[in-house]
Amino acid sequence: MKRITLGALDYAVAFGVDRTLRSLLLEGRLSAVGCLVASELWAREFKPMQEVAQKVGNRALIGVTLAFSGDRVQPVSERMRELYREKMPSRGAVERRAMLRLLPDEAFAAEADAQLTRFTFFMNREPDFIAVREGLLERSVIARHVFQAIERAGFERAPKIVSPFEPGLHGRRLARIGAKKGMEVLPKGPSLPETSDPEDLHRKLRHHFDGLPDMTFVHCIPGQADDRLRRDEPREKVAIRECQREVLGSDRFFHTLEEADVFLN
Repeated sequence: MKRITLGALDYAVAFGVDRTLRSLLLEGRLSAVGCLVASELWAREFKPMQEVAQKVGNRALIGVTLAFSGDRVQPVSERMRELYREKMPSRGAVERRAMLRLLPDEAFAAEADAQLTRFTFFMNREPDFIAVREGLLERSVIARHVFQAIERAGFERAPKIVSPFEPGLHGRRLARIGAKKGMEVLPKGPSLPETSDPEDLHRKLRHHFDGLPDMTFVHCIPGQADDRLRRDEPREKVAIRECQREVLGSDRFFHTLEEADVFLN
């Protein structure tokens, strides 16, 4: 059977999302959850995730989603706050500065260190994996900061890295870099189909995992609508979250995995 890492990377973005992710983890319907420690909700939501992590043990991966850009996250380090105050830059702004080699390296290094420290302090454990929000690990300068921050953290066991690249030249290159540092890089697979129709999603999932390499990371965004989510996200995205929550929580989902000869790692 093929092993697939089905994971969500936005824990602490909204209470409805967080409740959903914890439930799916406990029921074995997700195999990985990345925590947004730069979210304002993290200080309130870490405790129930800590309890879930203790219950699932080695059956699931609990990691960090490093955020250097985007909405609903705030700088954790003092250096980053000095530059951007209480709001992270946009992905476009980070990419433009990275391309021109104008990225404030010291601030980004400090931010990576601070977010890793915040995870281990609150969770009282090391991260099983590390991802970077909005695909910014594609940028070599960001990748360098992330790998260096992991090395500075001195973890007893090297975390896995979620690749932003689908299998190919760039993905192999990142995997080689990770291997030299003793870190396994999980290849990126196609995210769960974005549809608000549960029957449509069930149908598409029958062949969604075909041809994927072993241990591929498949991203999903299940969640239950709440006031915060309705305020912060378009109605269409909230409907997609609700659809994924319903499908992943159904008995049919396990039957689909069995028919596809797939199990969640």
